[in-house]
Amino acid sequence: MLRISALAAISIALTALLPAAPPNVVVVITDDQGYGDLSTHGNPEIKTPELDKFREESTAFERFQVSPTCAPTRAALLTGLHEFRCGVSHTLMGRSLLRPGIPTMPEMFRAAGYRTAIFGKWHLGDSYPCRPEDRGFEDVFVHGGGGIGQTPDHWGNGYTDPMIRRRSGWEKTSGYCTDVFFKEAIGWMKERAAEKKPFLLHLATNAPHSPYIPPPGGPTDAPGAFAAMIGNIDTNFGQLLVALREAGIEKDTIVVFLTDNGSAMARSNAGMKGRKGTPDEGGTRVPCFIRWPGKISTNRKVEELAAHLDLLPTLTGLCSVTRPDAWQGDGVDLSNALLGKESFPKERVLITQVGRWSGNDAAARFRARDFAVRDARWRLVGLELFDMQKDPGQTTNVFAEHPAEAQRLLTDYGRWWDEVLPVVREPVRYVVGDEACPLVRLNGHDWWPSKEADGAGAEACVDQASICKLLKAIQVAATRNPVPSTSGHWKLRIAREGNYEIIFGLLPPEATPEERSEMAKLRTGLAHLRAGQEELRLEVREGASSFKVPMDLEAGPIDLEIWFDGQLLNDRILGAFFASMEYKGPRKAPKTELKAKPAK
Repeated sequence: MLRISALAAISIALTALLPAAPPNVVVVITDDQGYGDLSTHGNPEIKTPELDKFREESTAFERFQVSPTCAPTRAALLTGLHEFRCGVSHTLMGRSLLRPGIPTMPEMFRAAGYRTAIFGKWHLGDSYPCRPEDRGFEDVFVHGGGGIGQTPDHWGNGYTDPMIRRRSGWEKTSGYCTDVFFKEAIGWMKERAAEKKPFLLHLATNAPHSPYIPPPGGPTDAPGAFAAMIGNIDTNFGQLLVALREAGIEKDTIVVFLTDNGSAMARSNAGMKGRKGTPDEGGTRVPCFIRWPGKISTNRKVEELAAHLDLLPTLTGLCSVTRPDAWQGDGVDLSNALLGKESFPKERVLITQVGRWSGNDAAARFRARDFAVRDARWRLVGLELFDMQKDPGQTTNVFAEHPAEAQRLLTDYGRWWDEVLPVVREPVRYVVGDEACPLVRLNGHDWWPSKEADGAGAEACVDQASICKLLKAIQVAATRNPVPSTSGHWKLRIAREGNYEIIFGLLPPEATPEERSEMAKLRTGLAHLRAGQEELRLEVREGASSFKVPMDLEAGPIDLEIWFDGQLLNDRILGAFFASMEYKGPRKAPKTELKAKPAK
């Protein structure tokens, strides 16, 4: 008996010496839900009982800062860098693509043996090498672009029974989109729990972003639909927490809840100035709750500044996931502070820049426009200074009373701008012809401005409804005159010299014959295709709707623009909203070399 007891004691001691199993991580991020869009933060119209309870079970960051719009926040969260350092300064126009080569959170976790998956919204590039599967997510279940129904999404998609893309391709689902994403994520999570595999799960809802389409039977007015969409998220979030408990991994899982920018509705904004898209506190302050049962304090409110930039270093720190050698992010590792081993940093300086300048305007022109600098006490917005401790609603500009503080923050901003400007100027390019992805699909969401005409570009075709409206107007002779030139070009890199098949038109391949007949039939004219130094012109016959052409291309960066003339009045041009490029093999024609004649 004594011997058995001794052996048991040795076994217990040896078990205590074994390294603890790495915790799982679940990050849930919603779209356009601000700090004030929770009942726990005083909203009288929106009911969020599950999130309210979760906040009590968590450490809550009361001054958590993100970017003023969605794609920038996602880039910063996944890289630990300010979004301007990694290619993302906008939500469209080719400026929402996450720059290849920058280490990401899922890449780090995957290298540490974690399974990684994303469900819902990505919005950092829909073509190679900017897709989520190119950036560390092993399993992918996402819609296209920045929301269901946007231009990169599956054509004709809707909030109920949506088509969702896995790595293997698009598939039809059943149910309301938010329900679909949570159900799929919970199933994946249970599978990993059964395998006893640590995992990183990134669940990003497209709700409650506009259009405000609630679950079936919900209110149809915008405020009511917005509230119903958040209520649906709340219910699903509660079900996810129950699933963690039922799978027996609740205590082994870090759960983070946050949102991507200030409220788009802002009917109850916790007394803050500003909303989504602004550099004010209401545009960048969001809820952020972190729970790890038995490890992180419950019902704790952190008043010190924290930011989306901190999540990568903090989560890798909590999970003992090694970051790449010489990795230097803009965020702070808050893991020891969350575990009660040290204090949260008191002095932080965070920069906000609204990067939504239009077209191909020179970035340097937007220095000191739509920016803010935030530290523990002050928020500088342009040339207005606010004492956020005494005046959290930003009602009184005290720039004149505190010139030294204003100058200090302006100096911080100037230094930061000079550092990021060269990076912002360099476009991120999709790669065509790589062996890893021979076929690349393109659409007008990623257009840079047209090189052929001034006029509308990506701003006019951010979603499928806008494209349909434009194309229907063009078909009617009486409405053609107001339609401006609408075109743009793609920034690409050709991976290998060779022959490429380019297919293009006004609608994507999955559009129905009825839609093509109604909206995509062209008038007699010309189609122009310019890829770098190569250019083709094709005759367009009455009623044509799509084109397939071969083209020999050299390796290297190119700008591709495809447009039609003869479709609009007054020599205006119309771009091909959709195109694909596929590597087909070696060049078809020998390369022409110009030799200089010897001087006489």
